[in-house]
This record gives sequence, structure tokens and C-alpha cells, in this order.
Amino acid sequence: MDFSYTEDQTILLDGFKRFLESDIRPIADQYRDKFIPKDKARDIQKSLIPFGIVNGFLPENDGGLGLDQKSYGLLMHELARVSPDICITTQIFGITSKLIAASPEHLKQRYIGDVLTCEKFASVALSEPDGGSDLASCKLKARKEGNHFIINGEKTWNSSGGYSDFLFLLARCIDGDQDQGLGLFLVDREMGYETHDLEKTALNSQSTAQVFFTDVKVPESHMVVAPPNAMKSMMKTLAMSRPIVTMMALGIAQAALDEALSFAKDRKQFGGPIAGKQMIQDKLATMATKIEAGKLMALKALDAIDRNDSTQIPSAMAKWYGTELACEVVYDAVQIHGASGIIREYLVEYLHRAVRVFPFTEGTTEIQKLMIGRYLTGISAF
Repeated sequence: MDFSYTEDQTILLDGFKRFLESDIRPIADQYRDKFIPKDKARDIQKSLIPFGIVNGFLPENDGGLGLDQKSYGLLMHELARVSPDICITTQIFGITSKLIAASPEHLKQRYIGDVLTCEKFASVALSEPDGGSDLASCKLKARKEGNHFIINGEKTWNSSGGYSDFLFLLARCIDGDQDQGLGLFLVDREMGYETHDLEKTALNSQSTAQVFFTDVKVPESHMVVAPPNAMKSMMKTLAMSRPIVTMMALGIAQAALDEALSFAKDRKQFGGPIAGKQMIQDKLATMATKIEAGKLMALKALDAIDRNDSTQIPSAMAKWYGTELACEVVYDAVQIHGASGIIREYLVEYLHRAVRVFPFTEGTTEIQKLMIGRYLTGISAF
């Protein structure tokens, strides 16, 4: 693998970093722990389109820029460094863009234009209150009635759920008395689903929602993946998303390291800046090395995606190790700040809350380890 950046990547990243500092950071500071309204969120996402970060990795014939996954991951790393909340909304646009592009042609033609231009928001409804990482235990039912499905149930932890104009829904398909397995539907908001935003420890500037379905009538033509193939399809999507999540978490870690470096140089104790103390330098060196190690694992997984190679295991390894490293880095950044690290005036207080979600999303650390264990032993533990 070539570890250097291409000239195009260097130009793209340099321009993106300047844009983030001038245009996005003021918004991130304004809305830290404050919900970004849908219209404002749409404007923000539209401003990111020229850099290819929202959906530029789609092929040119689908309206994208053909951006490679490594470049996309590096862009997401920089965006998360400035605003994890905005970055999550961008990530959902990325995932749903891919799902739209792979949908049946009549759905693709109807929805892809509005997604590419960020006119419409989408979400992905997989997890359920009782299911967690066990997606196969899906209880939400889509019961076949004529040429429609009647959907009842609940989903949770849906990023951009409250913003969503439509969503991709994993559902257990029932035909008569027969359980046909899991299918994937595109469900429009106009069909009647309802959402409720969740208040969390952090990342409340963007929408994370519960989604409720009560006798929601969905045409059979809105089935994206027929049962029982939806689970396999979504596992492939998650495997491609996991190294991106890792790059995002490490972007938060990089922001925390930046704050710790600045604080350590300014903070004076025992006759000089604490940056000159051996234990502080040990922490800073360890933090920087952990970020670099996590990025290399994530970039290896993204390189596998670009080469159409097997991605499940490198993605799982990068996800659990990189996100846990990110949490360790941010913890040490708070420790370097001392008591100041728990005051909301200091950015690390927010980063410490924000990074904690990343070992959960796209499959918990424990699930990633079980996937790796199954690969190593040939024996499934779940």
C-alpha cells in the first residue's frame, strides 16, 4: 500500500480544511449541544457537496464524482475533527446515497436526485429497542396484503431519523402464516411513520430518533431487497461504513489532542509550562501514536473496499480498535486539562461526551471481536 497522499488528495484536503475553519467551525461552536434545525442542516450539507464528501464517491453516471473511499475517509476525519454532529448527518447521506444507487431503477430515479442535492434527508432504520446489535432478531413486521405491505413496530437509534423524508427499513416479511425472513423497504414519510428525537449525553445537534410504524401501508414496489436477502445486504453496507466511523472517531481524538497540546503549552505549573513535564509529554506522544495507528488500520480497510477485496475482517478490526483508541485519547486529553477538562467552557469536555458513542455505532466493540473470533476459529459464538 502507498501511504503517501496523491496530489489530488493533498489539494482536496487542504481546501477542505480551510473551508471547515472558515465556514463550519463557527456553526459547530454556535450549535454545540444545541439542535440544528432541518433547514439549517440542509444548508450545511449542501455547502459540503463541492468537496465530494456528501455523496461524491458515487460513480459519475449516478451523479457522483467517483471519489475513492480512502479520500472520503480522510475528508470525514477532518469534518469530525471540527464537528462530530455535522459529520454524522453527512455519514447518513453517504450511506443512503449508496443504498439509493443500488435500489430498483424506478426508486432510484425517483429519489436519487433529491439525495444528491441534499433536498431530501434519508435515514436507515435497523436497530430495535430489544435487539441492539442482534439485527437478525428483528421484530418489526411487514405483513403482505395484496400488492402492499402493512408495517407495524418500532426502530431506534436512527441517525437523521427526525430529519428524514424517507428511510430504508429492515423488516420481517410475513405472507399469510409464513415468515419469509428479512426484507429492506424504502418508506416515505408521507406513508405515515412518526419519529421522536432522543436526548443523549452528547451529539444532540443532529437528529437521533425513534421511529414508529402503526399500520403503515407500503407498496410492494418499494421493496429494495427481497427477503431473505436483506440481512446479507445490510452486513455488506455496515462493513463498508465501519472504517468511516473509525476515521470519524479518530477525528474527534485529533481535536482532543489539538486542545491538549494548546492547553499544555499555555498552562504553567512548577516553574514552567506543563508541556515540558515528562509525564505530560509521555501522554501526548502516546495519544498521537494511537491516532496514527488507528488511522492506518482504517485506511487499510478502506483500501480493501477500493480494491473490491474482502472487507468484513479488516473493517471489524479497525472499528473496534480505532474507536476504543479514540476514547482513550480523549480521556487523556481531559486528564491533561485537569479540573478544567470537566468545564463546558473547554472543548474537551464536549469531545469526551461525543466520542463515547462510537464504540457502539455500526456494531459494538464486542460484536466486532466476535466477528473476528468467528473468522479465526470457524466457530460462531452468536
